[in-house]
Amino acid sequence: MINRIFMPPGGESMKKTYLWTVLAGLLYAGSSFLMSMAVSNILGAHQAGVFTIAMTIGNQLVTIGYYNMRTFQVSDVTEKYGFDDYAGFRAVTVTVMTAVGILWVFFGGYEKEKAAAVCLMTFFKICESVSDLLEGRYQQKGRYDVSCRGVFIKTLLYLLCFVLTLAVTGELIISLAAMGLIYGVSILVIDGVLIKSFGGMRIRFSFSVIRSLSINCMPLFINSFFMTYIVNASKYSMERYYSDDYLGIFNALYMMAFVVNLFSSFVLKPLIMPLSVKFSKRDFKGFTKVMKRQALIIAGITAVCILGAYILGIPVLTWLFGIDLSGHRSALCVILAGGAFTAIYQLLQYGIVIMRHQAGCLAGCVVTAALTFVFTPVLVRKSAIFGGAVSYFCSMALMSAVLLIFFLYYLKREREE
Repeated sequence: MINRIFMPPGGESMKKTYLWTVLAGLLYAGSSFLMSMAVSNILGAHQAGVFTIAMTIGNQLVTIGYYNMRTFQVSDVTEKYGFDDYAGFRAVTVTVMTAVGILWVFFGGYEKEKAAAVCLMTFFKICESVSDLLEGRYQQKGRYDVSCRGVFIKTLLYLLCFVLTLAVTGELIISLAAMGLIYGVSILVIDGVLIKSFGGMRIRFSFSVIRSLSINCMPLFINSFFMTYIVNASKYSMERYYSDDYLGIFNALYMMAFVVNLFSSFVLKPLIMPLSVKFSKRDFKGFTKVMKRQALIIAGITAVCILGAYILGIPVLTWLFGIDLSGHRSALCVILAGGAFTAIYQLLQYGIVIMRHQAGCLAGCVVTAALTFVFTPVLVRKSAIFGGAVSYFCSMALMSAVLLIFFLYYLKREREE
């Protein structure tokens, strides 16, 4: 039955695959927004702050679990490394992730409830790491539609479980535990059956393979780890210097940044292939024309979003999250502008990767992370929520500026060659 649902005949067609890609992408991208909204409305700003820091730490830790291996795994079409090897390496990264999570809680000085929330969110992210490995296998074997169906159904299950448990019990910890449990069970029931059609799953540990995968994926991992820190730096500082109520309010505003990123991603992702073709043909004029056009589209989307946020953003968010956000209009608009720079950064990253100069992306991320580490605590401590918004904006603007320099440099060099 599981195979009939997730692997129907003809399900791998481009049209159906794109449909499931959109559905899975929308639901997964919106899941954090919906969960934050549920916690804010049912439990209030304080508990929303606890949930926010747990989610933030979980997202930071999961970069270790992923080790950004998915792209490498999927592109290994000749299977230089077997799926058993990838499973063994993922077991190592998840173990390291768990150890770092334990140390984070131990040295974090969190109260019992917050420590429990972080631990449960870490378990949830461990499940997500396992799920990502299995979904990568389906994609590697040409069945991305199976991956997307899996993401959609599993996300829907844990999202409904979390919201319903929260509504019935009014307890954040119980809801997080139920969410992690249903996610783990759904992986066992769904992926436990599906993976048999893709050769099954065993775990093999080979020091040479683990060393090789560590080296090959390290630049991508470092980039994702620091990028996650950059986008969440304001939340870390907010949690350090202010109460959880402040963090809950900031998170409600911050969630709107994903609106610009979500709309921009639908514009950006289809561009990878056309940009790659133009670059491979050495059509630099066409290459830069597409890049400029997309930057203008992002600017247009941002302008519309900021205008809408300025007029209706605060009353709408106040209604959605059940938190009084009056007085934070300026912070909301600054956060949306920061979201635009996040989209610009992604566009420039695509361009640099297509030119095969990934080191520039890594260097830009490390430089921005170092500077963010310095100025974010200062801005947040001085101006609280507005300071956090300005910090996010400055970080993403700085990242975009650094990548623009690298992009122009590499493009000039390619033209000269």
